[in-house]
Amino acid sequence: MEYTFEKLPAPEQIQKLFASVNWESAQYPEALVRGISQSQSLLTVWDGAQLAGLMTAISDSSMNVFFPYLLIEPGYQGAGIGREMVKQMMDRYAHRYRKILVCDADKAGFYEKCGMECRNDQRPMLRIDPPVFPPIQ
Repeated sequence: MEYTFEKLPAPEQIQKLFASVNWESAQYPEALVRGISQSQSLLTVWDGAQLAGLMTAISDSSMNVFFPYLLIEPGYQGAGIGREMVKQMMDRYAHRYRKILVCDADKAGFYEKCGMECRNDQRPMLRIDPPVFPPIQ
C-alpha cells in the first residue's frame, strides 16, 4: 500500500469510494470533489492505481484540526489502513491543541483504539441542511 499526501484522486475515484461505503455525500459528486480538493491535508492510500482509502483534515494552523473524512473501500477494511491513516494525520497535526472528529456511534470504538476519546464535558454539535451548491466556475 502507498500512503501519500501528494496525490489527488480523479473525481470518479472519489465518488466511487464514497458510494462504496454508502455515504450520502456520494450523491453530490461535484461538491464532494470540491470539498476534498480544498482540504488542508488529503491523505490517500493506493493499491497500485486503486484508491483504497482517504482521510482529510482542515485546520486553523494553530490550535484546532478537524478530520471530516476517513473512508476505506470495503475490500480493504480490517487490514490496519484506517489506523495507519489516523496515525499519520495525528503525527502531522501533533502540535494542534484540539483534534476533532464526528463519527457514527458504532465507529467510536475504532477511534478510541486510535487514541481519541469521547468527552462527557464536551459535545459535538452540528446542523445538516439540504445541500445547495453554487455552480462550479
